[in-house]
Amino acid sequence: MRLLVRVVAGLLVFVLLGGLTVPAQAVGKDFLVSKKFHGALVLGLGGLLLKESLDAKSEANDAYDFYIAAGQALTARQFYDDSKRHDTRAAVYGVLGVGAIVYSVHLFMKDDDNLPTPKMEEGIINVKGVSLGLDGNLMQKKMGLHLRKGF
Repeated sequence: MRLLVRVVAGLLVFVLLGGLTVPAQAVGKDFLVSKKFHGALVLGLGGLLLKESLDAKSEANDAYDFYIAAGQALTARQFYDDSKRHDTRAAVYGVLGVGAIVYSVHLFMKDDDNLPTPKMEEGIINVKGVSLGLDGNLMQKKMGLHLRKGF
Protein backbone atom coordinates (compact mmCIF):
# COMPACT_ATOMS: atom_id res chain seq x y z
CA MET A 1 0.00 0.00 0.00
CA ARG A 2 2.71 2.46 0.98
CA LEU A 3 4.77 1.47 -2.04
CA LEU A 4 1.87 2.17 -4.37
CA VAL A 5 1.29 5.56 -2.75
CA ARG A 6 4.97 6.38 -3.24
CA VAL A 7 4.84 5.23 -6.86
CA VAL A 8 1.75 7.36 -7.54
CA ALA A 9 3.33 10.37 -5.82
CA GLY A 10 6.56 9.86 -7.76
CA LEU A 11 4.72 9.65 -11.08
CA LEU A 12 2.73 12.77 -10.22
CA VAL A 13 5.91 14.69 -9.41
CA PHE A 14 7.58 13.38 -12.60
CA VAL A 15 4.64 14.42 -14.77
CA LEU A 16 4.41 17.87 -13.20
CA LEU A 17 8.14 18.55 -13.39
CA GLY A 18 8.33 17.13 -16.90
CA GLY A 19 5.47 19.33 -17.97
CA LEU A 20 7.17 22.42 -16.57
CA THR A 21 10.81 21.93 -17.51
CA VAL A 22 10.82 19.98 -20.77
CA PRO A 23 8.95 22.58 -22.90
CA ALA A 24 11.37 25.30 -21.77
CA GLN A 25 14.33 23.26 -23.06
CA ALA A 26 12.78 22.31 -26.39
CA VAL A 27 14.56 23.38 -29.53
CA GLY A 28 12.95 21.28 -32.24
CA LYS A 29 10.87 18.14 -32.47
CA ASP A 30 11.65 15.97 -29.50
CA PHE A 31 9.94 12.93 -28.02
CA LEU A 32 9.82 14.42 -24.53
CA VAL A 33 7.97 17.52 -25.81
CA SER A 34 5.25 15.54 -27.54
CA LYS A 35 1.75 16.04 -26.17
CA LYS A 36 1.04 12.39 -26.91
CA PHE A 37 3.90 11.34 -24.59
CA HIS A 38 2.61 13.56 -21.80
CA GLY A 39 -0.91 12.28 -22.46
CA ALA A 40 0.29 8.67 -22.11
CA LEU A 41 2.04 9.49 -18.81
CA VAL A 42 -1.02 11.26 -17.42
CA LEU A 43 -3.29 8.41 -18.63
CA GLY A 44 -1.12 5.89 -16.76
CA LEU A 45 -1.20 8.07 -13.66
CA GLY A 46 -4.99 8.34 -13.91
CA GLY A 47 -5.29 4.56 -14.17
CA LEU A 48 -3.13 4.07 -11.08
CA LEU A 49 -5.18 6.64 -9.16
CA LEU A 50 -8.47 4.97 -10.12
CA LYS A 51 -7.13 1.54 -9.11
CA GLU A 52 -6.03 2.97 -5.77
CA SER A 53 -9.46 4.57 -5.38
CA LEU A 54 -11.19 1.21 -5.91
CA ASP A 55 -8.84 -0.48 -3.42
CA ALA A 56 -9.51 2.21 -0.81
CA LYS A 57 -13.26 1.86 -1.34
CA SER A 58 -13.12 -1.91 -0.79
CA GLU A 59 -11.06 -1.36 2.39
CA ALA A 60 -13.64 1.18 3.54
CA ASN A 61 -16.46 -1.31 2.95
CA ASP A 62 -14.58 -4.00 4.90
CA ALA A 63 -13.96 -1.60 7.79
CA TYR A 64 -17.63 -0.62 7.80
CA ASP A 65 -18.68 -4.28 7.95
CA PHE A 66 -16.36 -4.77 10.94
CA TYR A 67 -17.88 -1.62 12.51
CA ILE A 68 -21.37 -3.11 12.20
CA ALA A 69 -20.23 -6.43 13.71
CA ALA A 70 -18.14 -4.87 16.53
CA GLY A 71 -19.38 -5.55 20.04
CA GLN A 72 -17.38 -2.95 22.00
CA ALA A 73 -17.63 0.80 21.62
CA LEU A 74 -13.85 1.32 21.40
CA THR A 75 -13.32 -1.11 18.53
CA ALA A 76 -16.47 0.12 16.79
CA ARG A 77 -15.14 3.69 16.92
CA GLN A 78 -11.80 2.57 15.50
CA PHE A 79 -13.44 0.69 12.61
CA TYR A 80 -15.74 3.64 11.93
CA ASP A 81 -12.77 6.04 11.77
CA ASP A 82 -10.95 3.65 9.42
CA SER A 83 -14.03 3.48 7.22
CA LYS A 84 -14.27 7.28 7.03
CA ARG A 85 -10.56 7.64 6.29
CA HIS A 86 -10.68 5.10 3.47
CA ASP A 87 -13.86 6.65 2.03
CA THR A 88 -12.15 10.05 1.94
CA ARG A 89 -9.06 8.56 0.31
CA ALA A 90 -11.24 6.81 -2.29
CA ALA A 91 -13.05 10.05 -3.12
CA VAL A 92 -9.83 12.07 -3.48
CA TYR A 93 -8.08 9.44 -5.59
CA GLY A 94 -11.20 9.02 -7.71
CA VAL A 95 -11.47 12.73 -8.47
CA LEU A 96 -7.73 12.99 -9.23
CA GLY A 97 -7.88 9.89 -11.45
CA VAL A 98 -10.86 11.11 -13.46
CA GLY A 99 -9.25 14.54 -13.80
CA ALA A 100 -6.01 12.99 -15.04
CA ILE A 101 -7.84 10.84 -17.58
CA VAL A 102 -9.86 13.80 -18.87
CA TYR A 103 -6.65 15.84 -19.20
CA SER A 104 -4.93 13.00 -21.05
CA VAL A 105 -7.86 12.79 -23.49
CA HIS A 106 -7.49 16.55 -24.00
CA LEU A 107 -3.79 16.09 -24.78
CA PHE A 108 -4.52 13.25 -27.21
CA MET A 109 -7.20 15.25 -29.05
CA LYS A 110 -5.03 18.34 -29.64
CA ASP A 111 -4.13 18.97 -33.28
CA ASP A 112 -0.63 20.37 -32.74
CA ASP A 113 1.61 17.58 -31.49
CA ASN A 114 4.39 19.72 -30.04
CA LEU A 115 4.12 22.00 -27.07
CA PRO A 116 4.62 25.70 -27.86
CA THR A 117 8.11 27.12 -27.45
CA PRO A 118 8.45 29.72 -24.72
CA LYS A 119 8.76 33.36 -25.79
CA MET A 120 10.94 35.72 -23.82
CA GLU A 121 9.85 39.34 -23.70
CA GLU A 122 11.96 42.35 -22.84
CA GLY A 123 11.68 42.58 -19.07
CA ILE A 124 8.94 41.47 -16.75
CA ILE A 125 7.28 44.87 -16.45
CA ASN A 126 7.56 47.69 -18.99
CA VAL A 127 6.04 51.06 -18.04
CA LYS A 128 6.81 54.22 -20.07
CA GLY A 129 10.20 53.03 -21.29
CA VAL A 130 11.35 51.66 -17.93
CA SER A 131 11.54 47.90 -17.74
CA LEU A 132 12.27 45.53 -14.90
CA GLY A 133 13.86 42.25 -15.90
CA LEU A 134 15.55 39.12 -14.62
CA ASP A 135 18.90 37.88 -15.89
CA GLY A 136 20.73 34.75 -14.91
CA ASN A 137 23.99 32.95 -15.46
CA LEU A 138 23.88 29.16 -15.08
CA MET A 139 27.65 28.74 -15.05
CA GLN A 140 28.14 31.09 -12.10
CA LYS A 141 24.80 30.07 -10.54
CA LYS A 142 23.74 33.71 -10.19
CA MET A 143 20.50 35.50 -10.84
CA GLY A 144 20.00 39.26 -10.99
CA LEU A 145 17.28 41.86 -11.20
CA HIS A 146 17.89 44.66 -13.73
CA LEU A 147 16.21 48.01 -14.11
CA ARG A 148 16.50 49.40 -17.67
CA LYS A 149 15.58 52.81 -19.04
CA GLY A 150 15.01 53.19 -22.78
CA PHE A 151 15.62 56.54 -24.49
